[in-house]
Amino acid sequence: MKLMHNLSSGFKLSDVLRDTTTLHNLTLSFQGEKLWLQPEGKQLCTVFNKLRKLALHDIFVDFDLLWTIVLLEAAPSVEIFEVEVWEHPCIVDDEERKQNCSERINPSWKVDEFATDKEWLLKELQVTGFAPIEQQLTFIRTVMKRAPNLRTLVLRDYPSCEDCEAIGALPRSERLPKEHVFPKGTDEQDVVAKQLIGEIANPHVQMIFVD
Repeated sequence: MKLMHNLSSGFKLSDVLRDTTTLHNLTLSFQGEKLWLQPEGKQLCTVFNKLRKLALHDIFVDFDLLWTIVLLEAAPSVEIFEVEVWEHPCIVDDEERKQNCSERINPSWKVDEFATDKEWLLKELQVTGFAPIEQQLTFIRTVMKRAPNLRTLVLRDYPSCEDCEAIGALPRSERLPKEHVFPKGTDEQDVVAKQLIGEIANPHVQMIFVD
């Protein structure tokens, strides 16, 4: 199931999925705008109890990612968790966008307000649009600490965008600081691996970089 929305008021995902009983795969696309989900936690446990794959696409690049932990707490059965970060110079904050879309506000979900004692079954975490900025590193480390069954971490560069190329937008490596760019080469990727693993005692995680 895939849901896309951009209502400024937002709604409760538990209400939308209330009558769903066999949800195994769920993709939520935010289209680079304000999160249209109202904060929830335990309300999602029932509808998420059979969820195996959860994908969150097009999360605005400046947003914190820790709020997504709440969804994983509500769905400990998820085995594959996919996060896609959104950043497109071809879509600017012009008057048309401001009229049709509400202001982007960093998610206000409180991770500490909802946590379960259930062991996560998460085996694979995928992050598309990865850059070694602190908010992404903190998010990944948090997931790794909470997921004892995690075996694979896939970090992908931003996919190419024909519209961005058409307007002559410079590559990310030429317009952004180094820490906002996908690590190229073994040396840079080794640095990221050390930043992520740190004091986490989980030698079983295979880290894969895909540019």
